Amino acid sequence: MSAERISSHRYSAGALIGDYGRVGVGLLFTLGPLAATTPLPAITGVLGAFAALFLAYGARTVIRHCTVIDLSAKGMEARGPLGARLDWDEVRGLSVRYFSTRRDRTGGWLQLKVRGRRRAVRIDSTIGDFDALLEHATRAARLKGIKLDQSSIENLRLRGIRLGLDDGPAGAS
Repeated sequence: MSAERISSHRYSAGALIGDYGRVGVGLLFTLGPLAATTPLPAITGVLGAFAALFLAYGARTVIRHCTVIDLSAKGMEARGPLGARLDWDEVRGLSVRYFSTRRDRTGGWLQLKVRGRRRAVRIDSTIGDFDALLEHATRAARLKGIKLDQSSIENLRLRGIRLGLDDGPAGAS
């Protein structure tokens, strides 16, 4: 796909620094007491379970850091540890979800999910030039006549992605 590549997108270290910090603090507070003392078996189990969750979150963060999304006229390809390729002509669904970090919805991120025949590609808005990925995926969904749910339509409109009736069936709802 690289010969016809339009753009490449990756998660910068700056975008993931908070995730790495949360992993470090979580492991410090879970593995630290286990290394320093011999707590009761129930406490060991609880701390071990939380440590496993932080390790999984850390692995997910490393995978995101190592992943590059290549965008082309033919589709998108995630190059990295859990790589995937999705051609635009095999798109079967698209959703754009907002995850808030605050009650007043002032903080948070979007997640683009593009479903194909066999797999789905999920991309968080912390990736570089997320809007270009949104635009290409939305255009592919419109061309395929895929109907979007109301939440996805609103999230796209908030990002400035046009979805009027003149733009195709994806905006008609």
